[in-house]
Amino acid sequence: MMFGVNTEKGTALGRGYIGMQPRGDGKALIIFSGYGPHFNAPKGRAEFDGVTGASNSTLVDFKFGNKYELTVERDPADPRILSAYVQDVTDPDNPGPKQHVKDIHVDQNVALAGSDAGFVEQYGAKINKSSQIAPTRGSFFAPFTTDDKGDVKVGEIMSTGLYGRYKNSTVGKQHIVKEQGVGKELEFSLQGVGS
Repeated sequence: MMFGVNTEKGTALGRGYIGMQPRGDGKALIIFSGYGPHFNAPKGRAEFDGVTGASNSTLVDFKFGNKYELTVERDPADPRILSAYVQDVTDPDNPGPKQHVKDIHVDQNVALAGSDAGFVEQYGAKINKSSQIAPTRGSFFAPFTTDDKGDVKVGEIMSTGLYGRYKNSTVGKQHIVKEQGVGKELEFSLQGVGS
């Protein structure tokens, strides 16, 4: 999921990313990055997908079929620090512990900013045909934030469908669950079928 980072005055400063890469060994890699020259990862790498920025990652326990919440928060004690968290929220009455991923430091006070994009990407081993994309299914929930008064603001899910190099040789389904006409969840399944 991409997110915006603004200066305290509301000017765009850069973008960030938080995502989950499930593995076959009961673990998932949580990635937390900031794009651009303003970001630093004291316990990570000085790059963002091969360009200027900062990236961190943390390996966590993971179970396919469970629901996880990925959270980015501005540190209330230091507005130059963004912190990432992951939490198993499969059972909303008994959520798992909120695990700290790592922090991204910014060279000035910042605020998290509005709408951006969530996506599923094939990551890891390079592929040369869409049939190498394993059957995949999952869901995204609408992003939310808490403002400086403690009020929760919930975003909206909108989908433009599949994109990328293999979008025309990938099949699947998408369904947007709506409440009062507003997208709150995107359920998807896909797999590559072409050569």
